[in-house]
Amino acid sequence: MSTRNTLSLAIAAALLSTAPALHAQDAAGKSGVLEEITVTAERREASIQDVPMSITALSGEALAKAGIQNTQDLVNLTPGLIVQRSVVGKISIRGVGNENYTIAGDPGVAVHTDGLYVARASAGLFDLFDVNRVEVLRGPQGTLYGRNATGGVINIVPNLPEAETSGYLKTEIGNYNKRRVEGAVGGALGDSGFTGRVAMLRGLRDGYTTNNFPGASSRDLDELDNQDLWAYRAQLAFDGGGSFRARLSTEYLHDDSNLPPYKYLNQPTALPNENYLLGDLRNVSQGYELAIPGASRDVGSNGDVFKTFQRGTALHLEWDLGDLTLKSITGIRNTEFNWVNDGDGADVFYVNYIQQDDTDQISQEIQLASSADQRLSWIIGAFAFEEEGDSYIALPFTFGFDLPFYIEIDGEAKTEAVAVFGELKYAVTDNLDVTVGARYNKEDRSTNYIYDINFGSLFRQVVDDDDSFNAVTPRLVVDYQMSDDMSLYASVTRGFKSGGFNLLAVQPGFKEEKVWSYEAGIKSELADGRVRLNGNVFYMDYTDMQVGQIVNLSSVLTNAGESRLYGAEIELTAIPVDALELGATVAYLNTEYKDFCTGDPTRPTAPVSPGCTTADPIQLKGNELPRAPEWAVTAAATYTIEMGDGGSVALHADARYQADTYFTQFNRPLISQDAYTVVNARITWTDAEEQFNVGAWANNLFDKDYFTEVLESGAFNPQLVGQAYVAPPRTYGVSVGYNF
Repeated sequence: MSTRNTLSLAIAAALLSTAPALHAQDAAGKSGVLEEITVTAERREASIQDVPMSITALSGEALAKAGIQNTQDLVNLTPGLIVQRSVVGKISIRGVGNENYTIAGDPGVAVHTDGLYVARASAGLFDLFDVNRVEVLRGPQGTLYGRNATGGVINIVPNLPEAETSGYLKTEIGNYNKRRVEGAVGGALGDSGFTGRVAMLRGLRDGYTTNNFPGASSRDLDELDNQDLWAYRAQLAFDGGGSFRARLSTEYLHDDSNLPPYKYLNQPTALPNENYLLGDLRNVSQGYELAIPGASRDVGSNGDVFKTFQRGTALHLEWDLGDLTLKSITGIRNTEFNWVNDGDGADVFYVNYIQQDDTDQISQEIQLASSADQRLSWIIGAFAFEEEGDSYIALPFTFGFDLPFYIEIDGEAKTEAVAVFGELKYAVTDNLDVTVGARYNKEDRSTNYIYDINFGSLFRQVVDDDDSFNAVTPRLVVDYQMSDDMSLYASVTRGFKSGGFNLLAVQPGFKEEKVWSYEAGIKSELADGRVRLNGNVFYMDYTDMQVGQIVNLSSVLTNAGESRLYGAEIELTAIPVDALELGATVAYLNTEYKDFCTGDPTRPTAPVSPGCTTADPIQLKGNELPRAPEWAVTAAATYTIEMGDGGSVALHADARYQADTYFTQFNRPLISQDAYTVVNARITWTDAEEQFNVGAWANNLFDKDYFTEVLESGAFNPQLVGQAYVAPPRTYGVSVGYNF
């Protein structure tokens, strides 16, 4: 079936699923009314229907129904969101994301967990457990969230301690020997005013990919793309019934998983007999050599490399001062990221990529807000952030021998950021609100690293650089309440992502990104609360978008001159009858570079395009942005069969269609992913008291082969060789849960 026909069917299915809902006018059917969703997207609690911005909020119950267990799975129910597992996590919203793997640059989508900003892209992919909700804010969030939220924000909100004793325990087993146990317990600590909650997760799974490299099993590397992680979160809260409240939380994640391998998409001419089973996506022969003869550092054993740690602590303080509320959020976070990849596909050690990062961040935010129910309401605040880190990157070229051939990068980076912000909302009439806000951002960044190349003799370069970046990011919103169930909004917002440095190459620092975003939308509830339909259109004008490419084994970062993006998004949830809940999203995205002169290592003799120079001869005007599919469509349905004292059975299915996707600015067919559709399904029995549940599930039900990321290998320039991460295959299993 053609891509066009597949897309037409997917859109038709999504739209047809809404048809019965639009006629569900039975006012007596209040048991089927959609639940109100409360979010904190504007730094204070409000109904999602009252927040004039594009936002998807998924409750813990919705996550469980859809089997969403990690940040990668969020794409199944969120329009415009792309989450990819690569060297680090790559998260994009509306085509805006990250191309910098190193500690001297930041993602374009800001991830916040329990109110704390997570600076490292390597920490952006993690499993979810004991979550109250996940909020995905689409588009620049420059005023209230500030730094590096040009694409948007992902907010992870955990379940908080409560006075009533509660908790849950859930276990899951599946194919590939999957074993997952998670649980939580919390409640009051006597009559002291203190409450607590502790949650944990343990996840194990065999690998999706077999590694046939000789001796791999003795190094625990015969299975790749496995899972071996554990995590916990502990919280202690105080509320004595007065004006002061406090909460201390700490979380930890320890991930020993072997990351997925790259799979070559074509045969490197330099290795005519070495690429292992080119067409077999689940078999590789990769050695992961850790020895770097002649280099300055010993990276250690396998256990030291395939490992990621995340540690975070947050202190939330809140005072009620009459009509004002004062909040303080203090956070510290440490991330250790250790990764190795055998990217050559050869049966001998040819070239590896090793990266080890260790970063510490500390942040402080103060917010002072008026009451939200006044005609004039406002919030002001200040934010301070500091991060320091060390990074070691090496590419050993051993060719199967004990040779001192390598590239080695050893250095550090530091960031200091401060900001002040404010937002004022005025009710012009009972139906018309106007919001104005602004944020001033200032960042100082520095780096110092040694870049060594040794191909028989040592060539060393030392980079010691610093720079400062600042920007004012205003926001204007007009929100008109047409009726109790429908509102229209329009907004103008500016986003800012700081410049930085690229430790993977010897090059000047790159400039900051700036974007103006224009958006208009509608939020509505229809059919006596049985249908929720939200939609928006947007246009984004980008300056100096940060773009990466491979040049002579180095990952170089440059700034594209001008880009533009526009599109539309629709989200619909409906309960046509009490037993059936339907959902659908449609995201349309059109992107192009308006002016981007650059070089292409696969075309070293390319003629100079008009307006370009010999240094950057190729004009990419008109090309699509990477990771920006034109269409993404999701559809979901949950049908619940009530059986009285026998409990209930819920049948759930969801599907996601993604159009053709390029992974570089050059829009090469080899470095792309064709359109695909993935279907997931699950069935869950819950007892009448809603304490016990038993379920069965299947993800990627039809075992669709597709790639989550495709890179251009730099090992064989000027030959173009594609390296791809293969998405998970069909997985299935059963689960048992207990709630109390």
